[in-house]
Amino acid sequence: MALVTGAGISVQSYVNGRLGTSLGSGELAALINNATGLAALAVIALATGAAPRALRRRADIRWWQLLGGLGGALMVTAGAVAAPKIGVALLSVALVCGQTGGSLGADRAGLSPAGRRHVTAPRAIGVLIAVGAVALTAVGARTSPQAGLIALAIVAGAAMAVQQAANGHLGRVTGEPLFASTVNFLVGAIALVVVAAIATGLSAPHGWSAPAPEYLGGLIGVGAATSMLIIVSRLGVLRLMLAVIAGQAFGGLAVDLVAPVRGESVTVATVAGVALTFVAVLVSARGDQGAR
Repeated sequence: MALVTGAGISVQSYVNGRLGTSLGSGELAALINNATGLAALAVIALATGAAPRALRRRADIRWWQLLGGLGGALMVTAGAVAAPKIGVALLSVALVCGQTGGSLGADRAGLSPAGRRHVTAPRAIGVLIAVGAVALTAVGARTSPQAGLIALAIVAGAAMAVQQAANGHLGRVTGEPLFASTVNFLVGAIALVVVAAIATGLSAPHGWSAPAPEYLGGLIGVGAATSMLIIVSRLGVLRLMLAVIAGQAFGGLAVDLVAPVRGESVTVATVAGVALTFVAVLVSARGDQGAR
């Protein structure tokens, strides 16, 4: 499930990137992504009674468990802004770098609902290999690698790892993953309204007309957020993110093979960078055994 989720995140980045290009604003594309997902989740959470049941347990909810959506908002913004410019493969590898480092920190700090996990040599080496994968893939890019966008994707990846910890706790406390996903999208949507208002005044530079499939990124995000929320309590943040990363790397490469960015193409360095992310996954996974 985590592997499929990772591939879905790559497709989501591609779809949101296309929407951002059509509208002329990555920030508006990210907002539409979250608003669409929020609408779908709110209907499901209310129809199934998940929201009322969760609210009855609200006394057990900590304030920080409600903020996971901020990480999701940053991730979809990075995808919408960066994917059309650096390609999904490089974006995915940069996210991998942030996710491995962020997961390592989240598990070490005890933020994961699966408990505290120590930093081991293989885990740390896995993160360094992921950094090397970003550098290799960026060097192989035919267009300018745009360090600012790569840095944004790395920070977004780290935020995504912390997001899984917060959402996992919220899902466990309330016993309602659907409610936790709804809160995640609600908080993200609020943050993105502010960002989009500052960036565009909530007016699309190219108009609001775009192909219908480009508006579906939020539905992919609903599936990804809910599945990760369910899995994180069983795997911990790092093991979850490692599996998601593997799916992301493969999915990003597949997307760039099918629909590359204009002026960009999949090179030997791109493939090598993706392969190196798998090495990072395998090395870090070895360090996850008995790392509690």
